Amino acid sequence: MYNRDCKKIAKFAMKNPDNFFWLIVFVLCTIQASLQSTVPQIQDIKKNGRRAKFFNWEMKRIGHDYAYDNRHNLFLTVKACVKANDAVGAIDALTSVNGLGIVKAAFVVQMCGLDVACLDSHNLTRLGLSQSHFKLSKTVSHATKRKKIAEYVEYTRETGGAEYWWNTWCDYVAGNRANRSLNTGDAVSKFHVTAVMA
Repeated sequence: MYNRDCKKIAKFAMKNPDNFFWLIVFVLCTIQASLQSTVPQIQDIKKNGRRAKFFNWEMKRIGHDYAYDNRHNLFLTVKACVKANDAVGAIDALTSVNGLGIVKAAFVVQMCGLDVACLDSHNLTRLGLSQSHFKLSKTVSHATKRKKIAEYVEYTRETGGAEYWWNTWCDYVAGNRANRSLNTGDAVSKFHVTAVMA
């Protein structure tokens, strides 16, 4: 699933800044929302912009606006990091987007093809870790932030890596209460492609 679908997403996202921006929007839409709700969210955002009803949190709207205004620099930075196999640098750059902490920034980077994973609430539960385990204080120094990101990247690799976490997460959430229409891991994985390219 990972090798098939993340390659499609990475090819799309790394094509130009606008495609990369919609990958970021997709990840913002996943915050505290079901995966299957992301396509209606993205369609609403494309139609209504800042007035989209799915901007139910101001944080998502601010993140959207920042990502749009800075899409060229974010794209070039992440593209260079992908070429250099630098997951830490890519995550560091993306945490400048409001709403993208280490975990959600890593989700973007995972879909760009680097070996890192999104240890979201489901995966933290599976690991027996607290929901705040990888959260950063807003007052940490940049050096400390980079160190924490590096530790996170290493942890995701030590516990299975991008492909393992993608495939097992898709199987884990398939058919759950929030994703009833996506009843197999394969359907969950494919839906990411549909949503990013909506």
